[in-house]
Amino acid sequence: MSEPISALQIVLTSSVVAGVVSAFVSIWTTQRKISIENITQERTKWREKVRAKSLEVHNAFIERDEKKLQQLRLEFSLVLNPEDGEDKGIIESIRLPEQGKEAELSLEFSKRVSLLLKHDWERVKLEAGAIFCRIKCISKICEYLFEKAKRTNYSN
Repeated sequence: MSEPISALQIVLTSSVVAGVVSAFVSIWTTQRKISIENITQERTKWREKVRAKSLEVHNAFIERDEKKLQQLRLEFSLVLNPEDGEDKGIIESIRLPEQGKEAELSLEFSKRVSLLLKHDWERVKLEAGAIFCRIKCISKICEYLFEKAKRTNYSN
């Protein structure tokens, strides 16, 4: 016959299991924290770069500097998503405006960029939030309960 499990064995076994679970949670939490910090820092740098380049685009509009606009168009095409329609709209709006339409094109460009930056900020806030909303099976419920970071499309 087998001997009954002693209370000491139960305590030791549960302690080992608790230690393993605790170590796993600690490692997972640390990795997530490092990941969020790094991604958030890089996104902050990216937003600052977009803001600085946007000011250069505005100045090039006013100065009607076609060469500078071409250079900035290339720079924006390298930092934006080439498959996103709104990002393509930003890139397409970096062009030499018709005479007298500098302010109009500059306003369109600035509105498009501000919508992009707002969208990115909302995504950062969601990603830094609760982890359970990022699990695939629960994410649909979270999308229903919480507002998802949706990109606002540009409209005149």
